[in-house]
Amino acid sequence: MKLKSLVIENFRNFLRVEVNLTNQNVIFGMNDMGKTNLMCAMRFLLDRDMRKNGFKESDFYKSLTEKVIRITLGVDLSDRVENNDSKHIIAKVGGARSSDELNSFFFQVEGTYDKGEEAGIPKLFWGNKVDELEEIVQEGSFSPIDKIFNIVYVDPTIDLSTTFSKNRKKLFDQTKLDEQDIGISKEIKDLGIQLNTKISSMNVIQSFQTSITEEYKKLKKEKVNIEMKSELSINGYFSNLIPYIKKDNDDNIYPTSGDGRKKILAYSLLNHLIKAREGNRIIIFLIEEPENSLHRSMQIALSKQLFSSEVYQYFFLSTHSSELLYEMDNASLIRIYSKETVVCESYIYQVDDEYKQVKKELNRSLATALFAEKVLLVEGPSEKVLFEKILEEVFPTYELDGGYILDVSGIKFKPYSKVLKKLNIDVIVKTDNDLKAKRGQPKVFDLIGLQRCMNLLNIELEDNDTPSIEPVEIDYFHKGGKTFSESTKIKKIAEMKLKIYDRYSDEINRMKDKQIYLSKLDLEHDLFEVIGSRMTEILGKNPIKYLQDHKLINMIELTNSLLKDDCIKIIQHPLFESLRKLVKYEQPSGSDGERSDTQ
Repeated sequence: MKLKSLVIENFRNFLRVEVNLTNQNVIFGMNDMGKTNLMCAMRFLLDRDMRKNGFKESDFYKSLTEKVIRITLGVDLSDRVENNDSKHIIAKVGGARSSDELNSFFFQVEGTYDKGEEAGIPKLFWGNKVDELEEIVQEGSFSPIDKIFNIVYVDPTIDLSTTFSKNRKKLFDQTKLDEQDIGISKEIKDLGIQLNTKISSMNVIQSFQTSITEEYKKLKKEKVNIEMKSELSINGYFSNLIPYIKKDNDDNIYPTSGDGRKKILAYSLLNHLIKAREGNRIIIFLIEEPENSLHRSMQIALSKQLFSSEVYQYFFLSTHSSELLYEMDNASLIRIYSKETVVCESYIYQVDDEYKQVKKELNRSLATALFAEKVLLVEGPSEKVLFEKILEEVFPTYELDGGYILDVSGIKFKPYSKVLKKLNIDVIVKTDNDLKAKRGQPKVFDLIGLQRCMNLLNIELEDNDTPSIEPVEIDYFHKGGKTFSESTKIKKIAEMKLKIYDRYSDEINRMKDKQIYLSKLDLEHDLFEVIGSRMTEILGKNPIKYLQDHKLINMIELTNSLLKDDCIKIIQHPLFESLRKLVKYEQPSGSDGERSDTQ
């Protein structure tokens, strides 16, 4: 079985949303956008305890009770020959599946408000044609759906003691004691009786019992005595068990203190219970913001559990933590955000084979960007350092306003652009006008910078067949076959880049319309065109070469000396329009944005 789709209509802050699902689903967005409500929609559909009280007036969108709440889950049963969960569904739904469209099946709950009951009465439907679902007969609050699914809701404040107490009987099922355990149990019972006898013989206990009995009889005339007993012999030894920590090579035991440790142990208990479960109900976890109280390293460990463990085969995870997404693959990313009404965008995220070896690095950068409204993609750390410095001086609240600068670090722009755009996150790109000599043809250069931008443009246009741009020839050889000096070679390449920038001006302008910005040459030359004299003042007589020799270290040296006026001049220049797009920077009245140190 594969979770396929979820449609929510007229429920809480959702007028109508439809999201694509996989078996592992990640829900993210700003606070109060509806992450919890999406979880609740799943619970109303599949959780009997949630459904039995019906829909309240406040569960209806804008309390418009004349509308019908409708929540529909679609599943894919195309793996029904080999998958036990698909077989289980088919066995339970029986004749609700017609002979056609056998690969799909839908479960639905409707809520129509009843003024007499002052509640929306849930009605359940199922079938493999979403427009022709049949109503399910319920017995009170119980439904045949409850024989198929088991919802496990894990709230952000999951409590160890509550989880342990609630499941103590399941954890220590006394019906499963073997003969040796039964013998030991009898011995413990006898020891419990001896324990209470010893306790009762203590003077302090006897004195207290006499005193409290007298006080009791003053209030209520009864022939009784109050006696103190250990619950060990009354309720059994299992009722008194609580978990402690025992470290390796240490005979002492330690209480499970600390919110983080308690939370990890609570998850461990859930894992144990699921693995030991009996029956074949399909378990769907609804896990809400588990990062609370967990150290970063524990969040990463939990990420590995969620996305790799067989226990969490089906889950919905809401989170604000990028660390929890380090191990994600084959997951549905569900972004909830607001325009005039709450909107959901979903994207089935699968790590491409070429990035499998750097999955954690890819996910780490991508996951942070998922929580932004606008993302500026840059080639490397030196660009990120420079742009962060500029915004720190000119627009220090850019991250609070939803902006984020993402260094693609050699992983390329494509995987980030593709995911972010599908989730309707605004993407801006700034990259160099790079050329690369063909192998074995030192005078022939591919236009890899321009090609990179064209490929990104066609992602936006959903056109994967981007034509290759014709290479160019740069002749930097003397007639005798010897190369010119390195400086002359660099100059010839720079001249060619400027020709390319001019030759493809129409394409470059079209890319700008889609927020893809190509440098005339590269970042260092762009910067020199704007604040050349300041760069010379700070870095010496050849600042471009100085920056390019040790890009990050020397860029940090430059940014440490930049003043606010320098940063304002940079962000106002046309070559750095990408930065203005990130923050919606408005040009001062009367500024043409063209002045620079080289003019």
